[in-house]
Amino acid sequence: MKKNNFLITIILIMILGLCAGVVGGMATRIYLLDNFFNIPFFGEINFSQGYNNQGIIIRDAKKVVVEQNAQVSEAIDSVSASLVGIFKKQPLVKNRVGNNFNLNNYYQLDQNIGQGLIITSDGWIITNLLIEATSKPADYIVIAKDKKIYSVDKIVKDNLTMFNFIHVLAKDLPVRKFVSNEDIKNGNLVIALDWHGNSLLSSIASQQNKNSKLVNSSDSLSEEIILNNKLNQEFSKAFLFNLKGDILAVTDNQNIIRPISQLIGAINSILKYKEIKRASLGVNYINLNSLALIDSSAPDYLKKGAVINNGPDGVAVVKNSSAYLAGLKAGDIIASVDNLELDENNNLTKIIQQHIAGDKINIEYWSQGEKKQVEAVLK
Repeated sequence: MKKNNFLITIILIMILGLCAGVVGGMATRIYLLDNFFNIPFFGEINFSQGYNNQGIIIRDAKKVVVEQNAQVSEAIDSVSASLVGIFKKQPLVKNRVGNNFNLNNYYQLDQNIGQGLIITSDGWIITNLLIEATSKPADYIVIAKDKKIYSVDKIVKDNLTMFNFIHVLAKDLPVRKFVSNEDIKNGNLVIALDWHGNSLLSSIASQQNKNSKLVNSSDSLSEEIILNNKLNQEFSKAFLFNLKGDILAVTDNQNIIRPISQLIGAINSILKYKEIKRASLGVNYINLNSLALIDSSAPDYLKKGAVINNGPDGVAVVKNSSAYLAGLKAGDIIASVDNLELDENNNLTKIIQQHIAGDKINIEYWSQGEKKQVEAVLK
């Protein structure tokens, strides 16, 4: 009997000791480490209460931070080779005696007049540098990260976005993948990078319509990307990438961040025609995805898509436009283009501006409650 009591006593002491250790550890962590020393890398970081009520809990935070830093560093290293400096071409100054050093025979890499991003391996580069109409391609040269100097042989201006496309005599240049519309989402981390190697890590706060108007045109661009960290003057000409090193956006001369998808049509046109032939459908429309229908019992086709509507000039469908020739009219609701449904991520303008003049598109639309299809040739 005494032996049994002794054994029970030993077991109870062990249990109580274990419980005391657990409680003590929890108290030490909660009241000492977290609140006094504020060391978050022991366990988890809990943002559910103290960080704008985000409801975010990160476990093994030290590993997360280290891996993210490594990913950012790798992305910067991989994309920097696709950035170039643009310089005014300067003549070679020959020395009268010998081969003495002459500073005039060097380009100072921090004295560039602009910067560009390589978009094709055979030498096409996009830049927000303002190039005067009287300038000639021979007035400029491009210097890559490896210090190779390339002559410019062509300049093409995009009148819709005011970006310039220049071409250099080169091949096998390093290019990056373009980020599609549907992969640009609020909260995504982005890296702003310039020719000099300056970088800034931020995230997408929103994608908004610059003009904030109800009626939009299928043939003009107004959406821009807003970052949580506003780009200062140092990054006003930077290019934006995601953490994979893909091209996400470019900044124009007004410091507006434009998704690269807005330039796909211009790029494809250059590759095909060696000039920019922007696609035009010729309609004004209201994006139903940005509205909430009062009558919940109304048919679904009234809740999404693009309803053709009069613009500020009183015109819904431009005369002799692609839409006009296809038979579209005011009140028709465009549901999809080439089986791509119009939704929050893909509005009519985004889709049309990824095409080039001459492309044939299949439009599915509703007209007076009847679903129809028509083919249109973009002008």
